[in-house]
Amino acid sequence: MIEVGLGSYQLGIATEFGPRVMGLRRDDGPQVLARLGGDAVIEPPCGVYRFRGGHRLWAAPEIAEITYSADDHECSVEEVVGTVTITGPTDEAQLVKEITIRADEEALMLEHTIRRHSGRGPELAAWAITQLPLGGTAILPLIGPLTAPLPNRQLVLWPYTSMTDQRLRFDDVAISVSADEGPPLKLGASPSSRRLGYLREGQLFLKEITSGPLGTVPDFGAALQVYVGQGFCELETLGGMVEVSNTRRAILTERWTVLGCDDIEMARRMAVNLIKT
Repeated sequence: MIEVGLGSYQLGIATEFGPRVMGLRRDDGPQVLARLGGDAVIEPPCGVYRFRGGHRLWAAPEIAEITYSADDHECSVEEVVGTVTITGPTDEAQLVKEITIRADEEALMLEHTIRRHSGRGPELAAWAITQLPLGGTAILPLIGPLTAPLPNRQLVLWPYTSMTDQRLRFDDVAISVSADEGPPLKLGASPSSRRLGYLREGQLFLKEITSGPLGTVPDFGAALQVYVGQGFCELETLGGMVEVSNTRRAILTERWTVLGCDDIEMARRMAVNLIKT
């Protein structure tokens, strides 16, 4: 792993697998991302996938032989002033994944791209997944345009999610998820504020979709998703579906910000984008 400084942020970039961002700190603050042991794996029919922690790029919708293609091979890392690009080799699904990160004032911009090395396959979307340690609170905004009488928010549930789970808190503008040990849960929403937040140990991590119109998004349009289980919390964003080729890419761009924050209500207002950051 190599250390890269971009603005006020320090990144840990994996080189032996990926593309994967394994470390994130702002100034002298604590580590934001989760780092997982070797037992954090899934074993679909296509082979073992190691979660490892950090931030990764998957392809959606969730199709085992495509999504779970192992990222166990060496990546190339290219650094220029203010930018780092991580490119993975062609995986077993014939996809090439790349993450480019650049400093943007007090934030980081991450462009995720997927192209096909050869052949043809189903349409797919870029799926950016950030793994965080348990012990914090994830914030999933629900607010939409307040235009009566049309519906203005959409909530998507996975079959293993219990609506009576005590880790869930609902109100009119957001769902808060206490990222504590317990049964797996996952839920998503359409991209109203386009932001997700995670508050832990006095530090608020915000990630926001900054790509243009997303088009058709997998998972019933849930471009924002939160998962808790297997010893970690995930903040997930999805882009629009694209028939990728060696010249046409699926692209998803995020803006990351790490801020000092001790107040969950303030964190919720910032995640919902009621307060500018």
